Amino acid sequence: MKFTILIIDDEKNLREGIAADFEMDGYNVKLASNGKEGLSLIEQGGIDLVITDLRMPGSVSGEDVLRHVTTEQPGIPVIVLTGHGSIDAAVNAMQNGAFNFLTKPLNLAQLEMNVKRALEGRELRLNHQSLLKQVEETKSAAIIGKSAAMQNVMKLIQKVANSKVSVLVTGESGVGKEVVADTLHKLSSRRDKPMIKVHCAALSESLLESELFGHEKGAFTGADTMHRGKFELAHGGTIFLDEIGEINMSTQVKLLRVLQERQFERVGGEETIDVDVRVIAATNRNLGEEVKAGRFREDLYFRLNGVELVIPPLRERKDDIPLLAREFLARYSKENEKNVTGFSPAARNAVYGYDWPGNIRELQHCVEVAVVMAGGEEIQLDDLPPSVSKNSKSKTISIPMGIPISEAEKIIIQENLNFNNGNKSKTADILGIGRKTLHRKLQEYGLEGDAETGGEEYE
Repeated sequence: MKFTILIIDDEKNLREGIAADFEMDGYNVKLASNGKEGLSLIEQGGIDLVITDLRMPGSVSGEDVLRHVTTEQPGIPVIVLTGHGSIDAAVNAMQNGAFNFLTKPLNLAQLEMNVKRALEGRELRLNHQSLLKQVEETKSAAIIGKSAAMQNVMKLIQKVANSKVSVLVTGESGVGKEVVADTLHKLSSRRDKPMIKVHCAALSESLLESELFGHEKGAFTGADTMHRGKFELAHGGTIFLDEIGEINMSTQVKLLRVLQERQFERVGGEETIDVDVRVIAATNRNLGEEVKAGRFREDLYFRLNGVELVIPPLRERKDDIPLLAREFLARYSKENEKNVTGFSPAARNAVYGYDWPGNIRELQHCVEVAVVMAGGEEIQLDDLPPSVSKNSKSKTISIPMGIPISEAEKIIIQENLNFNNGNKSKTADILGIGRKTLHRKLQEYGLEGDAETGGEEYE
């Protein structure tokens, strides 16, 4: 890591002498002849350590510089220089946050040692902050789902995230292909570089080519200035090509060249531009079938399909529905400043039993609407969109008249457990009780061996 040191001193020979010494050691060095100039450079950013004289002419002293840094940018160490007559002031500076103070005439070896120690501490802090940021980004990129299908997807993501291999994400519309792409980027070593997204289906042939590769001024009518394309902007990072199956043959040829040679020319340009870009593509089409039909180049398909991540539809991983529903409920309750904390039993049955042809996107929209419509702390069946409330797979339970409450409870538990294919977590959630309570009641009613054991637990 190459650090930048700011030296503030009104003695020209001293500051330039210190600068020459540290530049020879490989540091970047900036100079200021007074406190005001020094503060201006600090506010511009990019400073890792400040060496400042304590007493300088002008309205801004070294003490003012120290005070500004410790309050506004406390991660930057400050080394104070002072004459023998200002030792008390230097000690006071230490008490106010200075890393150390050195007296003039300077001992360069001693200054170098102090700078090295101070920057070692700053590097540790920066690395710690970077790690915390990485952890937070990883959390924000986390894919919600504990079903066996999604656990397999996550295992594959972990394997390929930090590689350079191209990834093809396939699945129906709304399954979360873009979230998978975000996760791949945020778990890779390119996480601090750009993540550029292109929705190929939304652009015409001419616009898509310009969007991907850029254009030179005057390349076509309306090209009044030079425009950098998405591949150029993504240099060092990741480009996500959504709905890749929609691009035409002409653009496919140019895209193939970028993947093979890592270079291209802007539209109307002659300069060859080299890029280092990791490509993630997504489609809801079967590209193998598109190749057979002659609508997609086979060589491009193989280039894109380094690793294929198939995202299953929500109807095939229903155990993830409760997790997703709760996540969306919390999000939209907060966004709409409402205290909606759960679903009524009928609403839960409707949400958990519906097939969700629009997948996660449809579920997300459903919960958002339901939160807005909810009149209390629970979402009711009538709060859900009609497509969910009326067409969900519901089942009624018949309870004979004249039986004890305990027998009625036993029937309710048994029927719900069978309806959920023996999934105890899902059954407990629908009944509004904890898993431990359900387990106790199953033992109490002798139902442990009666229910099917299929279904993925999600708690």
